[in-house]
Amino acid sequence: MSPSPSSSSPSQKPEVVQRRLDSLPVDTRQTSVLSSLLTPLLDESMAAYRAELTTASHEYRALTNMNNQAAAVYRAAAESAKTAADTVEQLVDAKTEALQDLASGTSIDEVDRQVGELEALCTRLETYLRKLETRVAKVSPPGMSLLL
Repeated sequence: MSPSPSSSSPSQKPEVVQRRLDSLPVDTRQTSVLSSLLTPLLDESMAAYRAELTTASHEYRALTNMNNQAAAVYRAAAESAKTAADTVEQLVDAKTEALQDLASGTSIDEVDRQVGELEALCTRLETYLRKLETRVAKVSPPGMSLLL
């Protein structure tokens, strides 16, 4: 009794299978017919698988390129957003500082006092101007005026 394939060790299996194949009667005519029928079938199957795998490979390559381009666009957008955020932050800081200087430097009472002083100065200037016009009118010949 020959050893069963399940009872033999893994290294003995190929030898057992080969011995069994060798013990089978071989009809060379059937083998060549079978070979001639299977060879084109296997070639066509291999070509179909190769075409499928090539198509999938091209699709994956195209997807990789699109992903890389999208990533580049998003990196550029992120850089632009970061620059804009930094600029806005700088503007806010500058304007906040300017407003704090304005608010702490002068109070409304101080501005009101300065406006009052300016109004008093304008009144004095107008009075001086009227006096000057009167003097010029006295000194200048009749019918001639220096004022426009």
